[in-house]
Amino acid sequence: MKAILILGLLVFGITAVELESGVPILLKEIKAIKTEHTEFTFLLDLELSQGGKVSEVVSLVGDLLEQMKRDQLNDDLEYAHRTTTLGLDIEWLIIVLRNLTKERQDKNNQLSELNQILVGLQLQLDALTEQLNILNGKEEQLRQTRAQEAASYQARQENNSKVLAALNEIIPKLQVAVFDQEGKSLLQTEQFEIVEKIKRELGYNHPVAIMVALTTKFDVSTVKRIIDKLEHIRNAVIALMQQEDEQETQSQITFQTAIQEVAELRERFSKDFEVTSQLIKKRTNDKVLLEKRLTIINRDLSLTEQLLIQTREYKEQYDAAYAVRKGKRISEIKTVQQAYDLVENHAKKHKQ
Repeated sequence: MKAILILGLLVFGITAVELESGVPILLKEIKAIKTEHTEFTFLLDLELSQGGKVSEVVSLVGDLLEQMKRDQLNDDLEYAHRTTTLGLDIEWLIIVLRNLTKERQDKNNQLSELNQILVGLQLQLDALTEQLNILNGKEEQLRQTRAQEAASYQARQENNSKVLAALNEIIPKLQVAVFDQEGKSLLQTEQFEIVEKIKRELGYNHPVAIMVALTTKFDVSTVKRIIDKLEHIRNAVIALMQQEDEQETQSQITFQTAIQEVAELRERFSKDFEVTSQLIKKRTNDKVLLEKRLTIINRDLSLTEQLLIQTREYKEQYDAAYAVRKGKRISEIKTVQQAYDLVENHAKKHKQ
């Protein structure tokens, strides 16, 4: 209503000595205008009452009316531009919010899948660790068993060697003693020494020592039979030693094969362990990056939601302020238009 007050001051400055014809009637009509803008009608009434010229008042009111209409048009254009911009901002924020929400859902799904993958990889790594521990234990057991077998083989062969050496020594002497002309003498002298030696080397309860000891108690024919048995035993010992050697060779081959299998499995499991460890490291890094991105998304979501709320509230306030402003100006324009019509009609009537 600032323009109206200015108009009033301008109008107030237009004076005449006396009222023009018909002005009293015009004043009554102006006072009859139903409006909230009493300051305008008051100033108009004051001007006309002080003898202001109606024609000049018509011009001033007309200018005021046009200015108010231009102001309203400019306000409408500004409102249209601003409200369109705000509407586009709101639409853009909604799109951003929707995209961020979708991205967060996608990232949460990826994080869930990644956690499952990490659980699976960790289980796989634990299984490989267990397999490697089993292989290490198996290798240790193989080496211990091989060492025990080798020691047992060595002990058996040493014992067999003693028996064979004793048999190789006593059998020829017994044969010589039996077939020598002085056999009896030999049988009773050297034989006792041989028996004692055998007992010391093999043990007093060793079957060969016992059998040799019997040769001192029987005649030549019996001793011959014992010699035959001793030769049979010697052949058996030789065969046994050969069999022991073959078994030892086979045990070594079996051991080396088993160790090689363990080594190959360990190499394969170790490679799988390394690959799995690298995958866990990579997936863990992916998880860290994913969680960082989710943190940023959640922050942006919160900021976007706040900005959307603020923009909507601002638009609502802007729309409301515009509606109030427009309503007031339309009311002012209506009042000025009514006054203008009255003054203009009055001027036309008295001009004729």
